[in-house]
Amino acid sequence: MGWQKIDGQLTQLAVGRGNNVWGVNSQDSIFRYINGTWHQIPGAATYVGVGADGTVWVVTRAGSIYKWVDYTWIQISGALAQISVGDATHVWGVTNLTNIFLRVNGDINTNGLWAQVDGALSDVSVASDGTVWGVNSNHDIFRWAGYNWEQVNGKLKQIYVSSRELIVGVNDNNQVFQYVNGTWNQLDGSLSLVYVAISIDGILWGIDINNGIHTRQDNLISQAYSISNSSTTPNNAANYSQNNSSIIIGLALGLGLSIIIFITAIVIIVRHYKKAPVLRIAH
Repeated sequence: MGWQKIDGQLTQLAVGRGNNVWGVNSQDSIFRYINGTWHQIPGAATYVGVGADGTVWVVTRAGSIYKWVDYTWIQISGALAQISVGDATHVWGVTNLTNIFLRVNGDINTNGLWAQVDGALSDVSVASDGTVWGVNSNHDIFRWAGYNWEQVNGKLKQIYVSSRELIVGVNDNNQVFQYVNGTWNQLDGSLSLVYVAISIDGILWGIDINNGIHTRQDNLISQAYSISNSSTTPNNAANYSQNNSSIIIGLALGLGLSIIIFITAIVIIVRHYKKAPVLRIAH
């Protein structure tokens, strides 16, 4: 099916399930996509996060945080520059100082707390299954392992996850990549995009350099992943899993060679002592 152009202009958007898409424009206006039309929502924000269950949070230009509850915005304590929502129980964000926070013990002021997570990221994304990925200011890619960050090969300036299997991102050349089975693959027919998002059911949305809006409704879950013939990482480096395999093979070969050398040395020593004359003590 490929990419389709959608009317309107946005600077950032987020998608939960299906086409439950929210976005913000350059004037900080907030919009929701309903039945093929953008509807303006009261309020102002620079960043929006949408969960698979329909949970919506936003961040304002001043860093204030709000949650959409019963058709109104409720302010949440704290300050963030960017926010991501997997569902009501999975909310992460980063500050303008690249500090990372996750929401714990509820989501409203009286119950919820922001817990700081070690590390520094400029962009973080969380899914409803708890999967968390992020990129730092150097565009290095990281995956949350539950207690620490694991670096993943490649370079991206923006990343978006909606499940453990659905991870997409954009590199410095505005190329769109999807992470499949440990490999970054550039999508066939990809537009030049500065921002990309994917729903939990595999529908892609993106924003181009002119704030134009695009979508791919062909579902990246059900199809055999529309991937180019030559898989590559976002920075054209070798694949991370391949690097690990090479390291393991190299270590195995090195260990095997060491064992052979050791056994050979033992054999030489044994032969030497067998040939050496025996010193007899006179009585």
